[in-house]
Amino acid sequence: MIARFDRAALHVTPPAGYRPGPLRAEQLSAWQWLEAWCFEGAGDGRRPPPLPFGMAVLAGPPGSGRSHLAEAWSRHLDGDERLQALPAGWPRLRLRLAVKLADSLPGRRRRRNDPWDCGYLSGSAAALQALRRFQPRRATLMVADGLPAPALAACLAALAPRQAGFRQPVRLLVIAAGAAWSVRRA
Repeated sequence: MIARFDRAALHVTPPAGYRPGPLRAEQLSAWQWLEAWCFEGAGDGRRPPPLPFGMAVLAGPPGSGRSHLAEAWSRHLDGDERLQALPAGWPRLRLRLAVKLADSLPGRRRRRNDPWDCGYLSGSAAALQALRRFQPRRATLMVADGLPAPALAACLAALAPRQAGFRQPVRLLVIAAGAAWSVRRA
């Protein structure tokens, strides 16, 4: 009940210039792929997942909306959309308490609509230290958006020795520049 989002390892501030809005056709197609990728091998939450760590690359030309898609997917996956749709006050508190209760029930089967932890990797020295100790409290999506290659490599090196011990699935989505839209496992 007291486990919290690991703000030392991940931050939730969206990329500069992010504005919520509708997704375009190519983003909707990638959304379906992201959903399948996140849940593939995620397990049921009662045992360690068959695929504790997965990485994918979302590529597209500058201005194609890759960062927008990643942020929209994160807000959907972490339950923020559901929370924001509720009136302020008791309804939102009730949802938060229900999520905490569900997290704390031993042997509870994870449901597809259970919130994930979602956040961005920063590559800072402090965040790398936190990644070396990272243990997901629930299914987690990490997004590497605009991280230079050496910083991404350092994040992967920090996570690598921990992966086999993850009791919840962790997915890393790398946002990359490319000539055309593509999503692929890395």
